[in-house]
Amino acid sequence: MPDEPLFIDHLMNVLKSHGVRTVFGLPGSAIGPLLGRLLAETEIDLVVSRHEAGAVAMADGYARATGNLGVAIVTSGPGALNALPHLAVANADNSPVLLITGEADQARHGRGAFQESSRDGVDTVDVFRPCTAYSRSLSSPDSAAVLLANALRHALSTPRGAVHLSVPVDLYGKACPSPPVAPGVGAMWGASVPGEAVDRVLTALLTASRPLILLGNGSRPALGETTSLVTDFAAFCGRHALPVATTTKAKGLFPEDREEALGVVSIGGSARAHAYIDRPVDIVLVLGSSLGEWASRNWTPALQASHAFFHVDADPTRIGRAYWANHGITADITPFLHALLQADARHRERGEDGSAASRRAVLRGLPPVHPSTPTTYHELTPLKPQVVMHHLREWLAQTNERILLLDAGNGTGWFTRQVPISAPSRALLPWGMGSMGWANAAVVGAKAARPDATCATITGDGGFLMNAVEIATAAHRGIGAIWIVLQDDSYNTVRQGMNHAFPGSRRITDESFRLGDPDLATLARSLGAQAHSVNHSGQLLTALGLAEKQAHENRRPQVVCVRVDPDEPGPFDDRHDAVSESFRQETR
Repeated sequence: MPDEPLFIDHLMNVLKSHGVRTVFGLPGSAIGPLLGRLLAETEIDLVVSRHEAGAVAMADGYARATGNLGVAIVTSGPGALNALPHLAVANADNSPVLLITGEADQARHGRGAFQESSRDGVDTVDVFRPCTAYSRSLSSPDSAAVLLANALRHALSTPRGAVHLSVPVDLYGKACPSPPVAPGVGAMWGASVPGEAVDRVLTALLTASRPLILLGNGSRPALGETTSLVTDFAAFCGRHALPVATTTKAKGLFPEDREEALGVVSIGGSARAHAYIDRPVDIVLVLGSSLGEWASRNWTPALQASHAFFHVDADPTRIGRAYWANHGITADITPFLHALLQADARHRERGEDGSAASRRAVLRGLPPVHPSTPTTYHELTPLKPQVVMHHLREWLAQTNERILLLDAGNGTGWFTRQVPISAPSRALLPWGMGSMGWANAAVVGAKAARPDATCATITGDGGFLMNAVEIATAAHRGIGAIWIVLQDDSYNTVRQGMNHAFPGSRRITDESFRLGDPDLATLARSLGAQAHSVNHSGQLLTALGLAEKQAHENRRPQVVCVRVDPDEPGPFDDRHDAVSESFRQETR
């Protein structure tokens, strides 16, 4: 029909209705019409990355910083395949990201079209399917609007995820029968929370001797911002002396300065959390975690409750997967917590909690969440990683909102163990896949989304070198993100893990895993950043303050290069023990 919109018009309307104001991508002929339209748009900004993986990580950072849909566009063939790893990261961490990849004109399919990505070429739809919530090709204008809506429903419904659409280049200019577009269309939420289940959870917690509430990343929509629910939940736990731990990805969702806070219970986690579960827990309530290997500290038996294990998640396939859950509740965490607090209000009308005093006594006998740094460490060069974290802790104690994106590596472990963070500041991690280099691009997307916030990544030099080129993207677009690079001239997490497993290999790993000691400050300046070199303790806090000031005032990327001791034993002994054991099993 003549009044039917072209598909590209419908796509733009849908993105705008979902609050998309920035799209990240890399040019290519198979997405030419979409690029042309975005370049002419006034309501949606196009940020051109330096690599397809960087574009997807930026979209992911944008989504995590805002809670809204992140969008990336890349071309066909190798352009699409380059985007795969970081789309898998977004999906593993339930980040709502839409990736649109290019596809050759449908009339050329099957004849060896250049970078053909259909079933007769490299079938990108099938390639992306195992690592996304939804992957489809829009092969007909008659179904294109429906399939687009399906993709966004999968991205934005609970649990959220990454989705992929392969769009033939000729489809953009075709008329597309489409339903009316409304803001937020397509998202779905879980079923209502059963009141009987909530009452059972509350009764179990309040009568337990050693209960544990474990928050996973699925709790982030409920507790990731400063809201009344965050305050009320913390007050509930304080009133009843209920110990609360988090997984690595959920760090900061519960204020770590409270007496009830145990810190991170996962691999590389806090001594307080590990000391608490060293004695049997009788009631466990898991909120929004799949309890994978990293989150559960190698599936430690200590988390298996002796009396009752309650597992609440929006995705029923995660319940009971790693631990026997004798009470599985399929629900969104937000309504579940509201229902729990309402049940507690009714309970308090009937009487006081008589077990809180004994639970509080247990908490007071535990070590602190974050260890102190020996004063003698501050005089040493290169810096001990603990000293770096000490100064980061001081920096974060200031009042500004800061969004930290942590890359995979020892730095994440040191931060997890030693630095408290709570709303309005946030720590965002790619720990579903543990992808090195992700944060170095994702920080650009986060800062593009939240220009008034301080957005910084904490990364090792190995991860930094994987995506450092995106500094040029930030410089070109005036995006004042901050890179804090822990420079030890090594793939050090792996080096230390190999030395742990094979003690006689150190001479080989020390040389083989070196990075060549590149001049990272000069590299950063060549890409358009202002660089700050830190070689001793007294320089770091000053460098962080200057970088933050210049990032805001000059709208220019900042790179803080910190020399750290490569031989300081890392924070992942529990991980190294598990990997070493798996190596020994392989050689039996």
